[in-house]
Amino acid sequence: VEDGESEADLIDSLFKQDGHTIEQPRAWGNPDATLEQKDFFRVLEVCLEKLPAQTARVFMMREWLDLETEEICKELSLTTSNLWVLLYRARLRLRECLDLNWFANKI
Repeated sequence: VEDGESEADLIDSLFKQDGHTIEQPRAWGNPDATLEQKDFFRVLEVCLEKLPAQTARVFMMREWLDLETEEICKELSLTTSNLWVLLYRARLRLRECLDLNWFANKI
């Protein structure tokens, strides 16, 4: 996020008034083949490090450790709504980071 630009402004800039994305994400090819590449995980790790600590932690708990919503909320003292907002933001920012730092190099 640039100086003077809030995270909400960044997210809003990705969507049209009707809620559709301004730009469709690039085709990511075969996800299974991509996940097998260790370089992908290095880039993913760098992208995760760019996230706020709480956001990255929530993402990892949900997507890597496969913990249930209730478990994460209890452990981190979060409401369900807050958890889903954090996950949404994590996925958006990770998608953008991976698109720029991994998939853009694969075209």
